[in-house]
This record gives sequence, structure tokens and C-alpha cells, in this order.
Amino acid sequence: MKKWISYGAFLIVVGAAVALTVLAPDILSRIFGGVMTGIVVVGGFLGVFPVINYSAGFNHAARNILTAQKTQTSMPWLAVVKMDNFFNQRVLDRLFEQYREKVEEERKNNMIIEGIDEMINEEEISVRCWQGVVLQIPGTLTGLGLLGTFIGLITGISSVQISSVDATLASIQTLFDGIRVAFYTSISGVILSVLFNIVYKFLWNIMLRDLGMFTASFQRNIIPSVEEQERYSQKKDMEKIQDKLKHLPRNEGYSLANSNGAMFSNAGSESVLMPQIMTGLKNGEFTFYLQPRFDLNTQRITGAEALVRWNHAKLGLIAPSVFIPILEKNGYIAKLDQYIWDKVCAKIREWVDAGLHPVPIAVNISKTDVLALDISEVFTDMIQKYRLPPKYVEFDIAQNAYLESRNVALQFEKTLQQRGFRVVVDGFKGAFFELYSGEEAPCADAYKLDLRFCHEDVNITSIAEQARNMQVDLMAEGIESMKQMSLLRKNGITEGQGFYLSKPVPIEEFEKMMNWREE
Repeated sequence: MKKWISYGAFLIVVGAAVALTVLAPDILSRIFGGVMTGIVVVGGFLGVFPVINYSAGFNHAARNILTAQKTQTSMPWLAVVKMDNFFNQRVLDRLFEQYREKVEEERKNNMIIEGIDEMINEEEISVRCWQGVVLQIPGTLTGLGLLGTFIGLITGISSVQISSVDATLASIQTLFDGIRVAFYTSISGVILSVLFNIVYKFLWNIMLRDLGMFTASFQRNIIPSVEEQERYSQKKDMEKIQDKLKHLPRNEGYSLANSNGAMFSNAGSESVLMPQIMTGLKNGEFTFYLQPRFDLNTQRITGAEALVRWNHAKLGLIAPSVFIPILEKNGYIAKLDQYIWDKVCAKIREWVDAGLHPVPIAVNISKTDVLALDISEVFTDMIQKYRLPPKYVEFDIAQNAYLESRNVALQFEKTLQQRGFRVVVDGFKGAFFELYSGEEAPCADAYKLDLRFCHEDVNITSIAEQARNMQVDLMAEGIESMKQMSLLRKNGITEGQGFYLSKPVPIEEFEKMMNWREE
């Protein structure tokens, strides 16, 4: 019913355009009216009808979600996968098919599943229904009205003659005709412009409301948002760790229970894990994995990022999501970072001494590190200690360090570059204006674009174009599909990392991937 009401609203605009054309007082006004009617009809096929169909598609999908819940109460996704026309709309169903394939791939790899809003969102829809063109139509209609006004007045004025009384009277009549054309076309253009704009914006907002309701329903009942999945994953990881810690001996310098014998919740997680973390640092349980960075054209490894891992003596490998938030909360993250930096430098020295050709290894610098440490002095001592050439170590400085500690981060960046080190802005979300809003902008050697914050086609293309204009080198992180690889290469981004290319791997496995030969 709502769909036909929407069609009816647009037909009113078309009817008004036809009526203004038919009622035009002369041939010139009819010509302008006919052109305006044609533009309105084209706008309908390009933008208005697709918007109405998208809106209907989201309503259809919302009903299918309810059906899926009734069919598979424990796992509605299984019922959704079996539905052929989930949206009953060609473009949306094609996007959803791509989403299903991505979900299956991410499930196989035990990855956090991408949210539906990453694949189907306002930005994707605006591109596919020519919104950029359709939004120009009201202005075009108004412009045609003004053009008709100009032509009418010129026609009338140019015909004015005063050679005789009869000629003067005839030219006055022609002048009035020209003024009538000018007035009629101008009014027609304004009326159609206002009507088209009101109807299109009204239908677009209805579609956005339906999109929002569908997305909320899908995330609530089928696949949660990425943020919700991450929270759930962290909670499950913490519960597993706490459950395992219950069975450890009670003589390791901590207590698992309060005076009533009940487990701590949030505060308990910290009180339980902090002594374990400090013991782990003392016993060398913390290490790093390496996530290779590739040349996207040749698939050759060009570098790697060092990522901390905790290999607990009794609990095995513990996910960073369990212990990193606790360390960040109490400020101990800087201590762990220094520990890992030293481990990285020692490993690079080991490779060099073995006669190998190491690729650059990037170490992460957080906002806390920038504020809590004299990092320049720390790394000066570390580099001298291990006698490392600058080409072997890179620095990934977190974007929020530039945003929240700009002066300190910029000074550290300058110091590193003066000493020959490569500096990268890590976790870059594509918003150049945020980083360039201060008096002094970062002069990093590259920006590592985090694809989690990009809606692929539109954003990546736009960001790459801005980077070229600003003469900024871009690399990518979070590459999860061949489509992203192709899009990055198409836009001149030829270096990156991500699960599609390689997960973070233990040092020994990375060494095998490098296939080094001694000099």
C-alpha cells in the first residue's frame, strides 16, 4: 500500500508538469514545458522509482527476518541463507548475495563477521540510484524557467518598433506575448522544482527510515553488529580465562574470590589478571606475532607489523582483547610496549647476525606511549644497544596520538625522521581534515588506511584521490577480499596487509614465509 502511495505522489508531479505544458499560452512555453516534463520523467526513472523499490525491498526483508525467526529460532541465519529473494529487489539481492558469501568466508576463518551495514548502507544506495544527478534536477528546472524568462523577454524586446503607429501597436502586443512567456516559464520551473524536491526528499527519508529499521532488526535478530560481536567475544574470552584461573594453584600472589567466595566482575578481572601479567612479563611469556605486509601487485612481502601475544605458561595463548584493555586502563600498556619493542629489535639483530636480509618490522606506538615515555630516548638507546640500521625498524603511530597529543606526536615524528626511520600514521580512517586541522600537519612517510572504516568503492576512491592531491602515500590494513585488493590497486594503493593475504603468524612461520637465503 505504501509503495503505491509513493508512486501516486510522484505521479502528481508528472501530472503537474503535463498540465503546465498543455495549458501553456504559446508554442515556446509548451516547448519549455515539454523539456521540463521530460526531465521530471527521467528523474523518476533514475532516482525516484529506485528509491521506492529500495524502500519496499527493506520492508520485504524485514518480514523475511520474522519468518526466519519462526523457522530457525536458534539460528535464524540458516533460514535467511535459504531464501532466494530476501529483498525481492534485484540490486539489493545482488548485494546481499555478496554479503552471504563474505559471511561464509569469515565464518570459516573464525573472524568477526562484517555487519550488514557495511554492505548495504545509504552511501551504496545513493550511488546506485544516481542521487548526485537527481539532486540537480530541481535546480535544472528552475534554471530552465529562468532561461525561458530570458528568451521571452529578449523576443519581446527585440520586436519593438516605433516607425509607425500600427508597427508600434503590433510590437507592443509582441512584447506582451514575450513577457507572458517569461512569466509562465519562470513560474512553471519554480512550481515543478519545488514539487519534485519535496516528493523526492520525502521518499528518500522514508527509504532511510526503512533501511534503519531493517538494519536494526537484522542486527538484533540475525547477525549482531561488529561492535556487539567484539564485546561478546571479549566477554567470552574473559569468562574462559577466569574459568581456567579457578583451577590454578592459589599460591601465585593473587586471590580469585572476595571474602564471600564470589568471583569479581569488572574489577575482579583486573585483580585476577594483573599479577598474572606481571609474572608473565618476568617469565618471558609475552612475545609477538608478525603480520606480513605485501606488495599488492607482486604478492612479495615488503614488511611486517609486530603484534603482541601472551603465551601463558598454563593457559596457552591468550587473546590481546583480554589483557590489552586492562593494561590500557591502569597505564601498564607502556611497560608492555617497551618489552615488545626490545624483543623486536633483538630478533632483527639475530636475523642480521645470521646473514639474512630482514624486511622492515613496524612497531606500534600508542597515545599512552607518546604521553608516558620519552620515546625518542627509549628508541635511541634500543637502536644503539642492538646496532640496528634505521631501514629495519618502522614506527606505526596511532592516529589518536596525533589527534589527542598533537604536539608531542609531531615532535616524536620529526625526531624519528631526522634519524632516518620511516613513520606511518596507523589506523587512518580517511578523514584528512582531522589530522590537518591544527597549525602543523603530520609529515609521516605514509598513512595506513584501515578498511574497516571505508565503504569500499566510494570511500576508497575518494580517499585515494585526496591522498594524490596532497602527495601522501597510502597503504592499507584490514584487507579481507579480492574485491578490496582490486579496488586498492585500481586506485594506486599497492602495499597492504590483512587476513585475506595473511593472518598474524608466529616468528618461525614468518621466517619460513620469507624463504631467506644466507648472504
